[in-house]
Amino acid sequence: MRNNERDGITGYLLRDDNTYLNVVEGPTEAVEAMLRRVAKDSRAFDFQILSLTPTQERQYPAWSMGYHEHSHSQVKACPINTFLATPATQSVEPVLAAMQMLGLRQISNDRRTSQRVTNP
Repeated sequence: MRNNERDGITGYLLRDDNTYLNVVEGPTEAVEAMLRRVAKDSRAFDFQILSLTPTQERQYPAWSMGYHEHSHSQVKACPINTFLATPATQSVEPVLAAMQMLGLRQISNDRRTSQRVTNP
């Protein structure tokens, strides 16, 4: 997260057991450098880039790296679960949309919590 802040990278990390799905956004050079670091990291086995798409607007501007710990048992008919079960046959687009919804929900929850703290 510290490196992401320094490099102007934002994004969202989803974890399910030992599988991590990560959306990163920022300046092309910074994202490519971060991807090279992750690819060399011995903890990142079976590292794959599923999609590399330029965007006009950041989807996760509030976080140097938002985080959600996902569980298959949470929602059975979830695009994330379908993708995790059969990644080779699935499109990444529904997963990205589901991750964005998780991120928006988390931002909303963070705002409500912050409002309660500042307005007791």
